[in-house]
Amino acid sequence: MSLLVRVLAGNPATSAGVIACLNTTDARHVRRLHPAVAGAIAAIPWCDTITPVVDPVRWRAGLPAAVGARLAPSLGEDVLMSEPVAAALDGITHLDLHDCEGVADDLLPRLPTSRSVLNARNCYNLSSRASFAHLTALTSLDCRWTPVVAARTDCLPPSLQVLDASEKYGLLLGASLAHLRQLRVLRTNRNGLDAVTLASLPPTLEELQIRACWGLAPPASFGHLTALRVLDAVRAPIDDGALATMPPSLVRLIIRDCIDLTAAAVLPAVPALRLLDVSDTAIGDALVASLPPSLIELRLAGCRNVTASASLDHLEALRLLHCIGTELAPATLAACRRRGCVVSAARVLRRSAAATSASSASAVRAATGVKSLAVLGDGRLASGDEYGVVRLWDVATGGEATSVTRAGDAAVRALVALPDGHRLAIGVAPWSRRSGFVQVWDVDVRGAHITATIDCSSPVWAIVVLTDDCLAAGCADGAVRVSDVVDAAAVATTLTGHTGGVTCMAVLPDGTLASGSDDASVRVWDVASRVCVATLTGHTGGVTCLAVLPDGRLASGATYDDAVWLWDVGARACVGVLAGHADTVMALAALPDGRLASGSLDGTIRLWDTRPAAAAAASRAAGAVPVEVVGVSGGRVGALALLPDGRLACGDGGGSICLLEVPPPAAYE
Repeated sequence: MSLLVRVLAGNPATSAGVIACLNTTDARHVRRLHPAVAGAIAAIPWCDTITPVVDPVRWRAGLPAAVGARLAPSLGEDVLMSEPVAAALDGITHLDLHDCEGVADDLLPRLPTSRSVLNARNCYNLSSRASFAHLTALTSLDCRWTPVVAARTDCLPPSLQVLDASEKYGLLLGASLAHLRQLRVLRTNRNGLDAVTLASLPPTLEELQIRACWGLAPPASFGHLTALRVLDAVRAPIDDGALATMPPSLVRLIIRDCIDLTAAAVLPAVPALRLLDVSDTAIGDALVASLPPSLIELRLAGCRNVTASASLDHLEALRLLHCIGTELAPATLAACRRRGCVVSAARVLRRSAAATSASSASAVRAATGVKSLAVLGDGRLASGDEYGVVRLWDVATGGEATSVTRAGDAAVRALVALPDGHRLAIGVAPWSRRSGFVQVWDVDVRGAHITATIDCSSPVWAIVVLTDDCLAAGCADGAVRVSDVVDAAAVATTLTGHTGGVTCMAVLPDGTLASGSDDASVRVWDVASRVCVATLTGHTGGVTCLAVLPDGRLASGATYDDAVWLWDVGARACVGVLAGHADTVMALAALPDGRLASGSLDGTIRLWDTRPAAAAAASRAAGAVPVEVVGVSGGRVGALALLPDGRLACGDGGGSICLLEVPPPAAYE
């Protein structure tokens, strides 16, 4: 292999192409192979904002032509303010400072005006007095979770084309962005954007993300945004009136979970629209009738006001339809399929009347929030929800469920089937007190009865069975508690080290235990010796889910990343980021064929082809991993489980469980 790299990277005709596929971490090893390689690497204008730079001065000496850098979060203010570091960063046009503790107001004026892309996300030491206005070449700014624009917007330079001011310290109500005349992309999710700020946006805007913006209220109009192509307004207060103002330039419109929409809502003329997501809204047949014939993908999941009378015959270009939980007529779906449209094959499980009456009304309520799924040895599916209800579903013969109500106010956050095939371990997080416990149930065809209770002293958020059949429970206090699943009487071992609650766990092929936490890290444990053997860091928010691929790679999702990260645990390194979701990834399921399913708060279930053959066939330069949306739920996907027959069970925040048919894997030579 080294000889091949020498020939390719030392050859002027091929070296540029080879090196362009690498990052600076790769280059550190490759440059040692041959002097010609080292020389070629030094001359490459790297724009790598993935590899953290711990020593900017030495980094610049080794990569003198680099134009992009991500500084390590550990760098203090004294280092960043020093003259040698300032000189090392001179000429950098793409600077990533996210999470850097040393970034304060005094640093910004020292940044050269040549900066064109700046990431200042999570720089908590920046105040509302800080300013980017002197960066006259700045075209892209990420200032999520910083208070810089929370009080004023004159700190932003008119050159900006891309601005992300989402999350806690977002735009002030009534703020004006009228001076940003070149703005093309604005992301201001989860804050108080209102009609005044909306009206101030320039007509150059092409993409607008306003997810969960609570400040928008009538009269809100989008009509002046004549170049707008993408509007992502998930859970935003979009009503019938605002919908009627959508500009004809729209290509993608995502308004799922907008509770102000009614059955009377209709679309205006949007002849360019290709994708529409109105899932989990109260829209009705009137909006379906107003859909433009240009539509290629329609997400219509959980729209209970759409009736069997609704027709899709006018959508001749439609190629993908997601309608889980929407009662379209079978003839309508059949007609779509005859025209070449792919209709997601799914079955929605519903509670039987007998099961509902068997549980107390206070506990069952609306069957809200499926938090966990587990498959028993006989093929039945167990589900647990945030109101403490565990249901057993006969997915093979009809899908009816038997409910078991938890005592007291508690959430069932975790379920796992035990190796004997007929017992179920349940992690309980009581609402009314700080303690928590695990119960072991013997589950038979008549119901379930408790065989053991393990006091964990803290709410239980995750459970997994280890290779020696012991049971590990991840708890809200950051500890992992291990007990003997046979005796199941008490905690035998406690693993400590996390500084946030343990939210998810997975067992690696060598028997070690991976635990994800609210502290944004994944720890790998040798349980027998009670030692943490590795800590995987890089996520910007709490880790939400883990899964182990057949080749041993670890997959993780985390708050705010909106992506799946792939880890080589042995190398302690992230080896891939699967981007595509529009919100936090909450659930993962590894398929035996090497593919990976992911479920997100954006309501989509995606299937990633993470097999080596698929990666080789994809374009690495584009960072592409083959992916397809195999389902869209009417709620936020919170749990996934693979059934013995190959179907994928998906639980959402609305209490629904659907069973998806998984398409066969693509064939690669």
